[in-house]
Amino acid sequence: MKKFLKQFALGLLAFIIVNAIIAGIYEYPTYKSVQNKTNRNYLKWEAIHKNKNSLDLIIIGTSRCYAAFNPKIIDSVLHTNSYNMATSAQDIAETYYSLQEIFDYQSPKYVVIDMFFEASDTSYDYFQTFSNSSFFNSTERKLNLVYDGYGTTGILNYSIPVFKFNNYIKQDLASLFSNNKLVRNEDTWIKGYLYDTQIVSDDDISNFQPIENFETSTFSKDRFNNYFNKIKDLVKSHNAELICVRTAYPPTRIELTETDDEATYFTSYLTEEKVPFFDLNSFKSDQYIYKDQDFADYHHANYKGAKKASLQLTDIFKQINKKQPLKQ
Repeated sequence: MKKFLKQFALGLLAFIIVNAIIAGIYEYPTYKSVQNKTNRNYLKWEAIHKNKNSLDLIIIGTSRCYAAFNPKIIDSVLHTNSYNMATSAQDIAETYYSLQEIFDYQSPKYVVIDMFFEASDTSYDYFQTFSNSSFFNSTERKLNLVYDGYGTTGILNYSIPVFKFNNYIKQDLASLFSNNKLVRNEDTWIKGYLYDTQIVSDDDISNFQPIENFETSTFSKDRFNNYFNKIKDLVKSHNAELICVRTAYPPTRIELTETDDEATYFTSYLTEEKVPFFDLNSFKSDQYIYKDQDFADYHHANYKGAKKASLQLTDIFKQINKKQPLKQ
């Protein structure tokens, strides 16, 4: 019995030490970036919290969204004060609680949300989720996201670094044996939008795969339906209008995709829900012609693609032609 207790104690100590080392490796850079005021999520939330009721258009979703919509272009056409609150790997539960936090400080007339299968799947990037929500001013909301959004698994990942950073540990170990050492430049940000100058290479284009469908993704219809209805009710309760979009993909991927379940599903679902939905892959496609070179990789727009997407969004607002102007 004593031998077992000794082994258990040593194992527990080793587990604590490993987690402390991992936390230091992966959380210290975040801490330093916040101190230096260079952390992107921190800066996004600082803009929300410190400029109360100044924004009339909020754009939110995954990294596909933060790379696609440039508020500077949008504001120059619509005369709005918009902000891009999309974040990397943003999950739909994260979107819902983020909007709760946003509505505590802002009174936007419109909320634009990007539709993407992977935002409502059963695979979560807990590090990104908790990195974003760590800047909520409401501790209760942060804890609600952890538990209500992800249950006991969320609590484990929130509390234990070796679980939270599991994917990043695997990626870093794999990179030790990889020849691909490309580091993306993500320094230029405009009101929450990533101004990305990266242009996808011909080699990467040749390796493009079709857009994920029901068989190749872990998209959960029930999870999407649950949180989308919460989002819709939340936006409506704050007298704002919800507009849904699907940001563009490189044309080569569109051509490779025989059955576009993502487009079909969201079009059908949102038509039934009577929520405006615009697919940027087809909206005014004769005017906005995307090229593979408008993208930084297989699904993120670069600054060229973002210009087209941002102008498409302004045309969407013109087409909606609301009685109440965006800017009063």
